Formats: sequence, structure tokens, C-alpha cells
Amino acid sequence: MPPAFQLLLCLLIFMLIHISVMAACARLFGITLRSISYGVGPTLLSWGKVRVKLLPLAGNVVLKDTREETLYDDDPCHDAYNFQPLWKQFVLPLSGVVVLLALSLGIMGASGWERFVAAFGQIVHGALAPLSTAQELLGEGETFARTHGFALVFALFSLKLCAFNLLPFAGLNGGQALLAIARGGRAFVAWEETLTKWMLLPGLAILLAWTAAFGWYGWQALGA
Repeated sequence: MPPAFQLLLCLLIFMLIHISVMAACARLFGITLRSISYGVGPTLLSWGKVRVKLLPLAGNVVLKDTREETLYDDDPCHDAYNFQPLWKQFVLPLSGVVVLLALSLGIMGASGWERFVAAFGQIVHGALAPLSTAQELLGEGETFARTHGFALVFALFSLKLCAFNLLPFAGLNGGQALLAIARGGRAFVAWEETLTKWMLLPGLAILLAWTAAFGWYGWQALGA
């Protein structure tokens, strides 16, 4: 299987598990689901609250949340995310990552934990040097994909994405869990919106740097 196709398939499987587990966790906690989106971009298929979109790069679970919508005055909000106990607000954004981390470690074995821990530094160092360090890391990943079966390739890819999603930046699962702790279980705090905006910037910078790294790596491969 070509590495590029493996990458796409890994992204698809990761996204399906990640989003589905978070949605299932919300249902288990009694939180109302507004919508579940698999992918980003134009909607290809809509079924009830589920949206399947063009690009399998990410996805999201939209929950009932008084910070995002105006509700009736007589609504007790027992099924709103931001009215849940602190432990639920903390566990929910991490649920998908934890399941994928357990699955990947189960596939890869003891070496998986070392690769997972190393991924945090690799993500940052690669983002700081997208045309050098990131290229070396991508080359190592391609070599791994060419010399191992798909299950191990998915496990390695999943471990790296789990690490990225656990970074403490807004928009990522780690950042959402960190904000829940900062709120201390309160439904709303005045400073959260400002803090969230600042917490978005580092994550966005890392994402853009790695997007450039992937683009350059692909361009170099086409020219080879």
C-alpha cells in the first residue's frame, strides 16, 4: 500500500474513532448533542445530527453549551456541557484520545509508549524547522510505512496524533481539558474568551508549520 494512501486511511480511521468516542461519551454523560461532523469542508452527506464532510482531516462534536447559544430562561441546562461537574468537563474532551492511545499502545507494545512520549518534542521541533527537522521526521515515517504492516503504521500515526491533540492549546483536546480545570467546574468565567484566543495561536502556528512541512515533503517526492 503506498505511504500516501496509508496516511489518508490512517487519518480516516483516527477521525472516525476519535469523534465517535467523544459523541458516545457525551451521550453516556447525558449531554445533548447538537451535531457530529466527520471531516471538514463542504457537507457530502447528512443524516440526522451526523454530517460527513469532504476532507477527512478533522471533525467535531457540537454540544449543548450556554456559552455558545442562547437558551430559554426556564431551561435548567442539566444537559448542557458547561453545566456538568468538573470531572465530566475534563474527561469528555480527552475520551477519544485516551481510547486511541490505549488501542495504539496495545498494537505497538512497549515501544509505543516511548514513541508517544517522544512525539511531543518531535512535534515542536519539527514545527520550528519545517524544512529540515520535520523533513527528517517525515522521511523516517515513510520508511516505517514501507517496512511495516498497516496495523503498526496506524498505531504509530495514531500515537503522534494523540500527542498533538493533547497539547495544551485551545481547539485541541488538551487545551479543552485544561480550560475545564481553569474554570473549576463553573459554567462561565469572564476571562475564558480572551484566554482561549491567546491559546489558539501556538496550536495554529504548529499546525501551519506542519502543513507547510507536509507540502514541501510531497513536492520534493514528486520531483524525485
